[in-house]
Amino acid sequence: MERGLAETVDPDMDQTFSVDGVIYQYVQQNRTSTNTQLFSYLALLKMYIPESYLLMSECQQILGPPDPIHGGPPFEERMKPFTPFIDKSSQNPESVCMACPEFAQKSVKLLADLGITRSTTVKKLMVSLCGDQPEPHIIQFIKHLISKREMTDKGKEKFSRLIQDIQKEENFFYAISVLKTASQKFNQNPIFPQTIARLYYYRRGTRNYDKAEEWAKKAIARAPNNSYMADTLGQIYKNRLLSGARTPQEILEMANKAYNAFKGVEEKAEKEEGPEMMDTAGTVRISHTFNNRGLFGLMQVAEITYKKISKLHKQVTWPQIEMEVEAKFDFFEWYLAYSKPGLTVLEPSYFWKDVVLSYEHYTPNKAAESTSFPGLLDLLNHGLFISKGKRAGFQEDVKTVSDLEEVLDEMKTTYEANIDDIQAATRYILSNIILGNKMPNSPQLTPVRELKLSLHRFMNREVVRRSPEYYLLVLLLFWPDGHPQMVQEEEDEEEQTSESSDGSDDQTWEDEDTDGEQETGGEPAQLPLELISDVDLPQNATFMEKAFERVMYAKYLRGRYLLPLFFLGKGCGLSKWVHKSRLDAIVEENVDAVQADDPSETDNQCRKKWKKINKMWRNGKVWQIPKIQNILLPVQVELYQCPAMLSEHNKQEVFVNVGGKKIKAKVEVEPDDPAGRTTLFYLGFTIQGPVVFKVGIPHH
Repeated sequence: MERGLAETVDPDMDQTFSVDGVIYQYVQQNRTSTNTQLFSYLALLKMYIPESYLLMSECQQILGPPDPIHGGPPFEERMKPFTPFIDKSSQNPESVCMACPEFAQKSVKLLADLGITRSTTVKKLMVSLCGDQPEPHIIQFIKHLISKREMTDKGKEKFSRLIQDIQKEENFFYAISVLKTASQKFNQNPIFPQTIARLYYYRRGTRNYDKAEEWAKKAIARAPNNSYMADTLGQIYKNRLLSGARTPQEILEMANKAYNAFKGVEEKAEKEEGPEMMDTAGTVRISHTFNNRGLFGLMQVAEITYKKISKLHKQVTWPQIEMEVEAKFDFFEWYLAYSKPGLTVLEPSYFWKDVVLSYEHYTPNKAAESTSFPGLLDLLNHGLFISKGKRAGFQEDVKTVSDLEEVLDEMKTTYEANIDDIQAATRYILSNIILGNKMPNSPQLTPVRELKLSLHRFMNREVVRRSPEYYLLVLLLFWPDGHPQMVQEEEDEEEQTSESSDGSDDQTWEDEDTDGEQETGGEPAQLPLELISDVDLPQNATFMEKAFERVMYAKYLRGRYLLPLFFLGKGCGLSKWVHKSRLDAIVEENVDAVQADDPSETDNQCRKKWKKINKMWRNGKVWQIPKIQNILLPVQVELYQCPAMLSEHNKQEVFVNVGGKKIKAKVEVEPDDPAGRTTLFYLGFTIQGPVVFKVGIPHH
């Protein structure tokens, strides 16, 4: 039984109502009355959607005649004895709702005790208010009730709170019945048949894959261009492969079905565009983030197939998946090296694990030994609490100086054998920067002059061969060594802004028709260092952002948080660039010091540690740690409040002053400066370009 209501006091009345007595007795005797029905709707809505409401006209529609405008009793009179628990908004008298969520929750439980269940209530609500043209707010509330999945520490819930409660307090079939009603009422909306499909294949005990497949296909029919609807069918086949296929023939048959379904997801996701393409002709569908589930689903199917076939002591012969696996690994390697879902959100721990296991089963390679550009970037993360390898449960040792020197030797040998290969050059240069972060005075390090010459060889070559990674290295190597700059008062910054408003200093990076990247053939001559030291940094920062678009990183990383890869430090040469792992290690050290009384690594302790690390990044406390302040170099920026200076992601943009020039950078945290005061910033680089981080107001 769910009953258990305490006494409730209405703030506008002196009388204390015994809910257990008054309401219980009334509902018991008037279960089918229209005011009981309306009360049940308001209670259910308030419990699951605190901001929900019904219009007075909708309430009168439910109560039926006689309407007050035709001489009927007033609303308050008709709603007795529920009137004290119902609130009419003072700002909008036409909006009616329950007085508070806590009372609504207790009321829903009491009503269920009396036979007015959640499933009955929500179905009657749809019948009452979802006619041919339901109001937009009603549609939104119904979608929220039935399909809104809450986010938890462990990720999204499988189903909405209401659907989960119906399964728990009633049973599975009542949840299905609610969703079928919604699917019939909103017969163009794919979310309801999709949720039915998910219910069938997630059901514990007896999963009905045939029913799940049937409803998944109905969802796809309603939204044929939606990659997320298509993914449900792939998930059904994948789960069926995992739990149902037994013989080699069954395994390969179901694996092929899953493969084809996930390829369909991948193809649909490729055609989806970001919100900025909303009004562009030919846009098939808008999606705020790229749906990676088709690519990831293929990796999971490959891994499941390998394990199941191997248990039968058979060889996996599946050429088409073998070709896919390596390409998908390459994708996820840079995808996870350059971004994450949000500032304090990561992919689930199993994500990288499944990618790696699949890759290592179908290729002779080891993921941890990758020397691709993103693979090299990840070397310094090995062994950290936040590393994706450690989170995936892999044995992962911290890379030693000798390990990194060995990698550098390998990259140098590869480069010297392929001196015209731009990828070999960028990997060779990056391996120097990585080693320099670990051991700044290593004798294995190549002189910066030679590294600059290696990069300069490619500056006059065709545009398509120059990647964001290439421009990242140009900016890192040619950035001048510097010292902390004097912080100017805000009025001085305004004067500088005014003086440069003619745009003469900004012409290079603003000119969309610049020919700085024109394709030129022939072998570039080796130039003396003094002739290449004055590389146009603002122009290269602009080229980097254009390359980010050109190689499709913008498409695949949209809606995700771009990780800062390096920060500007107080050193010189290679050592002035601080790999983010050094900051992560310091933050981890600080959190460990706080948790020193309980150093265990239980799941609960790990979650606490994650929360503390995330909180430090979110509230900016990271930048107040003395060890971090000691290694990072503040930069001077010019702030622009003009709306035109907002980027496509609504991030403010500023100019970083370096070597007498101004480089455009995105602001990671929107500055909020009190009048007449200044803010310090630290400079970092994502794979898109420069970003600045607010670090606080200095005290003079």
